[in-house]
Amino acid sequence: MSRRKKEKYLKTIIPLGIGLIFLLFLWLGYRLIFTKKPTFLESIDTSAYASITDEAIYGIHLNFKGNFTAPENVSDLQLMLANENEEINLPFNITNDNFTTSNFINKGINLEFLKEGTYYLVIKGTEKVNNKETTKYYSVENKSDYNDMEYYTLTKNGQNNKITLAWNTYEGCPTLRVNVEETTLPNDVYDITIDPGHGGSDPGTSATYNGQEYTEADLNLAVSLKLKEKLEQLGYKVAMTRTDDSDVNIYDKNGSAVLGNETKSKFNFAIHHNSFDYEAEELKGIEIYVASNIEFDFANMLVNNIIKEANTQISPKEVYQTAPGIYQRYFTDQDILDDEVQPSNKTTSMIYYYNIRELGGINTQATNDGRYENIGPYYYPKNPFYNSNNTTEPYLIELGYMNNQDDMSKIIGNEDKYAEGIIKALQEYLSDAQN
Repeated sequence: MSRRKKEKYLKTIIPLGIGLIFLLFLWLGYRLIFTKKPTFLESIDTSAYASITDEAIYGIHLNFKGNFTAPENVSDLQLMLANENEEINLPFNITNDNFTTSNFINKGINLEFLKEGTYYLVIKGTEKVNNKETTKYYSVENKSDYNDMEYYTLTKNGQNNKITLAWNTYEGCPTLRVNVEETTLPNDVYDITIDPGHGGSDPGTSATYNGQEYTEADLNLAVSLKLKEKLEQLGYKVAMTRTDDSDVNIYDKNGSAVLGNETKSKFNFAIHHNSFDYEAEELKGIEIYVASNIEFDFANMLVNNIIKEANTQISPKEVYQTAPGIYQRYFTDQDILDDEVQPSNKTTSMIYYYNIRELGGINTQATNDGRYENIGPYYYPKNPFYNSNNTTEPYLIELGYMNNQDDMSKIIGNEDKYAEGIIKALQEYLSDAQN
């Protein structure tokens, strides 16, 4: 081999060799970190596993469903996050070997208050043999349709925690590893999203008050901007579907049914104002529309704080009402028959309003799987988060009836108070959730 060819050969082979060695070290490091059994897992009994069949994050809460058949003589079962130094008991209801962390999608494991560290999801039990009690830990295996998830806590004092939930198997021991570390929000992640209803070519309803014409789109935006301002003063990072009188496409990027999940926000507030048919009974007051299968604590706080701060009242409307001021509108049989695509994938157990149903993914039975994309010029693209198990918690807030003059007297120029009511409800809810 000539000297020139040898030099050329060496220039090629040496970098290649260095690269292969580097890749080998990366692989060995990965194996060391992710497959070597952590010390805590040495205590795990691998004779039985709990199977997680469903996992989902909704707002600030994580929930699991699964099944576990306890070995004979094992009782006092408890689901927990644990490591060498700490055990954190989690909500746990078990019946006939089936368990859940909550029967409500907006309750369960509050992710906002997990301390920094690395934990493993386990079931703890007490084994009793010959009157001797022994503590047993059993690991969990993933039998759901979903894998790893990540969550960013709400901003507190300019800081956040990033929570990574990763399914791993360590030397034959399956487990969910939960890592909590301090961080700040990435540029594309927000705490809260606000959707001022209508806008642009869609002004919504309109009304005249004291000789001046008002559109719903403008009133929605005024309250939303004030709400954003107040949330940011508290340190939250806030995104809006629109900040001026522009069109908002429901399922496009930053759309009403997309932005909350696109930004990984914890809560999405759709701000609207109402109207009634003049042939119907005159209505007034606020209405909070919510998802199905939720606990009403936060919704009640929204109702109570808004009527107090804005000096308004609860709507007397009884249709769709499930509690004072709280409403759940479901699809009717006729709604389903009128669906543009047949057979429809909608059912009468699903919420009618897209800005609740579609924002909650699998938690709220989102339906837009792309079936409306190609059937006409005005139909909707697929909801990219329709089957997501990690979503925002949405609320549709109707702040009053624009064709009621008493409501309008409270609404006009009073956006600060309506926003303050929402803020105080959020603060109360997060404070209660911590206790």
